[in-house]
Amino acid sequence: MGAGFGQMALAEIVGGCREETGKFLRREPSDDRFCLELLRRAIVEGDQAAWGAAFAQYRGLVLGWIRLHPAASAAGEDDEYWTNRAFDRFWSAVGPERFAAFPSLAALLRYLKLCAHSVLLDAVRARPPAPPEALLDREAGIGAAPDAAAEVLDRLDAQDLWRAVNAELRDEAERTVARLCLALDLKPREVYERHPERFASVADVYRVKRNLLDRLRRSPALRAFSG
Repeated sequence: MGAGFGQMALAEIVGGCREETGKFLRREPSDDRFCLELLRRAIVEGDQAAWGAAFAQYRGLVLGWIRLHPAASAAGEDDEYWTNRAFDRFWSAVGPERFAAFPSLAALLRYLKLCAHSVLLDAVRARPPAPPEALLDREAGIGAAPDAAAEVLDRLDAQDLWRAVNAELRDEAERTVARLCLALDLKPREVYERHPERFASVADVYRVKRNLLDRLRRSPALRAFSG
């Protein structure tokens, strides 16, 4: 990683990551150092803004891996749930101490893909055998994935909703609760175990979550969104 990347503003890193990803998808020469720096800031430095940008950058990729995996139809829950679980496992498993063990962006993304597949397989192994009716539904195509246009609309809706939520966040504690409880569906005890330096107790996490949810329910922007 070049020394200059660490001095760049996050907006430059995010923009560079998007641009270079576009080049890669068009099979043009590309530089993966922007995206690697984005993930480094998110994982090693714990930068919440970088984490949100990285999630937005790779959410569609993970969603595709989830939807294409043979275990998806048997895992239960919806695709977004498993996408969040995959990111949660990825952030937890890599961590600041292991980041340097991944020599490239490709290595990190391969591991992210492994996390996406493993959360599905773990869920399938833990579930009891499906009853005959469920197998018949699958054969008949019930619950098939939505078409491409619907997927794009869902993605836009989710981005708009998250922007509205971010606008209501007041401090780092609320940003942590929003990311881990609302986006990744972690329990307050799990949040406290990850960030004891930020919360006085599990009860403190519950308090922050309750106050945040109360404010979000009163937010005119979120009411307009749901309406």
